[in-house]
Amino acid sequence: MKTRIYFLDNLRTFLILLVVILHSGLVYESVLQNSWIVIDSVKNESIGLIRMYLDLIVMFMIFFISGYFIPMSLKSKTSVEFLKSKFKRIVLPWMIAVFTLIPAYKFIFLYSRGLPQEEWYSYFHFFQRTGTDLTFFANNPAQNWLWFLPVLFLFQVIYLGLSKTRLLSLNITLKTGVAITFVLGVIYSVVVSELGLKGWYNSALLHFQRERFLIYFMSFLLGTLSYRHKVFDSSTKNKKLYIIANVVMTIAMSIFTAVALNTFFNIIDPGRNYHFISEFVDKVFYYASGILTMLSFLYVLVYAFRFSFNKTNDLMSELNQNSYAVYIIHTIVLGVIALTLMDLHLPAMVKFCILSVFTFAISNMIISSWRLTIQKQFNMRRAKHFPFFMVDKAGRVTSKTNRNTIPNEMKTIATIILVVLITGAAFSGNKGNAVSEQKQIASKESALHQGGKSIHAAVVAGDMESLKQLIRSGADLNEKEPAGGSSPLITACVFNKTEVARALIEAGADLNFKNNDGSTPLHTAAFFCRTEIVKALLENGSDATIRNNAGSTPEETVTVPFEAVEGIYRYFGKVYEPLGLKIDIERIRTTRTQIADIITKYNGVN
Repeated sequence: MKTRIYFLDNLRTFLILLVVILHSGLVYESVLQNSWIVIDSVKNESIGLIRMYLDLIVMFMIFFISGYFIPMSLKSKTSVEFLKSKFKRIVLPWMIAVFTLIPAYKFIFLYSRGLPQEEWYSYFHFFQRTGTDLTFFANNPAQNWLWFLPVLFLFQVIYLGLSKTRLLSLNITLKTGVAITFVLGVIYSVVVSELGLKGWYNSALLHFQRERFLIYFMSFLLGTLSYRHKVFDSSTKNKKLYIIANVVMTIAMSIFTAVALNTFFNIIDPGRNYHFISEFVDKVFYYASGILTMLSFLYVLVYAFRFSFNKTNDLMSELNQNSYAVYIIHTIVLGVIALTLMDLHLPAMVKFCILSVFTFAISNMIISSWRLTIQKQFNMRRAKHFPFFMVDKAGRVTSKTNRNTIPNEMKTIATIILVVLITGAAFSGNKGNAVSEQKQIASKESALHQGGKSIHAAVVAGDMESLKQLIRSGADLNEKEPAGGSSPLITACVFNKTEVARALIEAGADLNFKNNDGSTPLHTAAFFCRTEIVKALLENGSDATIRNNAGSTPEETVTVPFEAVEGIYRYFGKVYEPLGLKIDIERIRTTRTQIADIITKYNGVN
């Protein structure tokens, strides 16, 4: 028993460290800009490769380990006792976390961007601001990293149900289980993708990535199957299979990387549209190589830990006990530390390493201190019932021969001091820092754009002469800007460049072009209450029935309650002020109904 627990516990702790590394990297990448807790202006896109591999393997392996321990737990309990224990261990901490850590996440999210705090009820994960960009976390504070807990509980409940049937009594070998996982995983992922269901499902209870849901459950079942076949009882090393797994992992990972990067380049440059074989076949290879990487990586790491790290010591014992709770709190700790690093003029890779190490270390220190406090209270209560025991200074029931526990007190005090110092540094002098840095970047971009090299720069500057030259030279009138995927016409709508917008319309710009949020020029002009541009777009045939990714038509963007979108206007005003954007909140407040009337009348006539 101890042999199994030691290496699996060590592996689980290592995986939690990888989760911390994965999440730390998001601070310094140009992804999840609208939703990650803190975004630093210093970037290193090579971190994206590290994140891509970790995202592929980490949760798959954590579900496997979780599944391995479930039959053991169920064997020693009745069904009711099993559900009660899992509810107490998983659902109860999840409930506490979503009502405390998600609001803390949103607070840091807004603070780091220099945005005003919002209504108290908008900080909870069941809130959704209708008619807005739901990829922006403040509008849709999803469960984020906490998704793992309710999904794990659901898997455990399903397993309990299956254990009452004959399905789990089928004589399936581990090799067969691996084969079934691979085949079903590929079929499931491809079908989900072909049906257009890729992405995250979000509700008040469950939040998960649709294309990986079944794959994670199959990994969970592989863990239960491994326990059932007692695969870790033998001490015999299968070096041949280990070598084969490494070879398969290398080949599969290479294929996955090539296809994934090619798909990424196709996304950022739709005109490229290159495929190694065909879009469908590439997709099959993408999912097949990904799942094969998951399975082979699982075997390689389990083998390595089983035969090289199948032991424990005081430090590992402490980290292993903390791992579950560290997963729950680490993102908030990460956000606070990331805030303190924003002022440091260091390369992104250095910040990334510091953030990863400090987040993991301080999260463990916090949990260890919390556990010591709980144990101290428990021991003091027990001492009241057993007065013949002595309670030492740390509150532990002991005798005169027990070792000094002052170091535990010192660890707790040191943790408290460190947390107070880091938190103080994070929230003093950093407010609006992200926006200030964005202003600096925007100012540099503005200066660069004055050279006339970019059609978007000409639009923002209202430089009609440069724009006409670009149009005559055959410039792409629908060129996407890198941040949000907007066309020059959408940019003109944002910055209220009416003359520029008319010139682009007359030159043949796509009136129904969609940016990354699915919004068209009409969506943008309506939302920002650009009355003349709205009329020009409608008069020239812009489609007023198109819905953006939030499900809103242009008319609906100005009919939702103003209070629900006021924060978005202020956000745009702060971020793009260096480029000359001026947001008149009162004008927008009073003009929205007029814009809605214009679109309604146009729809009625046509």
